[in-house]
Amino acid sequence: MKFRLVDKIVAWSPYQSISGIKAVSFEEYCLKESFGDEPRLPETLLLESFLQLGNWLILLSSDFRETGMVVRISEVRFHGFLLPGRQLRMEVTLARRREDGYELSGEGRVDGRTIISGLGCLAVPVPAAELVDPDNLRVLFSEIYEPEETVTA
Repeated sequence: MKFRLVDKIVAWSPYQSISGIKAVSFEEYCLKESFGDEPRLPETLLLESFLQLGNWLILLSSDFRETGMVVRISEVRFHGFLLPGRQLRMEVTLARRREDGYELSGEGRVDGRTIISGLGCLAVPVPAAELVDPDNLRVLFSEIYEPEETVTA
């Protein structure tokens, strides 16, 4: 089973940045309630959403030739919870291209409030065709890419 934790990609710029959305419905089977807290998306899946969005940046920038294999995350902070009925707006940026891979960082917000932030995620490029079918990913991208219109004054 594959978890697809990026519901929508709203903007991207090759080798620079990508923006996307993870929405949590009230019916998601993975919601957890711990110690009487409200149901929420587990932090591990919140982080996975973030990593998947970063991987989309690598895939799209390389025209689906490369995918990223995460080998290090320097810092991740959770500043709140992603509750049912909410949308996490994520932004991942390529901090720099290194000899050993791509260094990514980013932030996720709900209603303008930061829920997750991360620095120093190192992803090593791997040929995409060894792990996934690039044609299937192209189809998936066509289904989830909904660019937001920019408003000019």
